[in-house]
Amino acid sequence: MKAYKIVVLLVIVLINFMTATEKKNPKDIDIDALTTELQATLKGVDQNHFALVWWMPYEYWDAVFTQDPSINETDKNDMLDVLKEVTLMAVVQADVSTFGAFKFYSIDEVKKRIRLSFSDQNSKKYDLELLEEIDPDLSIILSVFKPILSSAMGNLGQNMHFMVINDKTSDGHRIIDPYNSGIFSINLEDKSGNVFKAEIETPLNSLFIPRKCPNGKDAHISWKYCPWTGEKLEE
Repeated sequence: MKAYKIVVLLVIVLINFMTATEKKNPKDIDIDALTTELQATLKGVDQNHFALVWWMPYEYWDAVFTQDPSINETDKNDMLDVLKEVTLMAVVQADVSTFGAFKFYSIDEVKKRIRLSFSDQNSKKYDLELLEEIDPDLSIILSVFKPILSSAMGNLGQNMHFMVINDKTSDGHRIIDPYNSGIFSINLEDKSGNVFKAEIETPLNSLFIPRKCPNGKDAHISWKYCPWTGEKLEE
């Protein structure tokens, strides 16, 4: 009987382990799904304005480079060594005319009007600053990324500005962690002072192997209970 109980306990432990949250290997991350989670269109009262932000944490680049067969292992590791020290964000902002013409903002205009913050799972808020002085190697990497964005996104990509966020505490702790719960808030003003807002919630679902609800459907990483059955999900 004792041996039977031990087997039962081992089975329960194994089931819990298999259904608990588990990170995906970079090669298995759906980059399209991750990109969707990382992009946000800012909303405000003025409809004659457009602003899009694209948060690009280290995990995004790790997945992109790992899945790109044209990048050899040495180049991949060299670039990731530079990118792991910073958090990148791309921003495009424009006033839209009555006829739909976009009048894009310069990087200096965007920087002057942007406000960033992060609230962690304990509701502690961090005001984030942009780094003005960046590593020369990072500058070279960003100069390579810019024409790629222009090619992929046309006029929007050509006018999208890369910014480097200082998201480290004084002791080097990472503030915006895509694996932990929190809210990354972005506020932008237009030239008339109208405020536009967006939020990106973490953790990012696409970075995790999906848990399963009792009915077999995938459970979002942020869910505590299965919405179809009401049963509590394993953490």
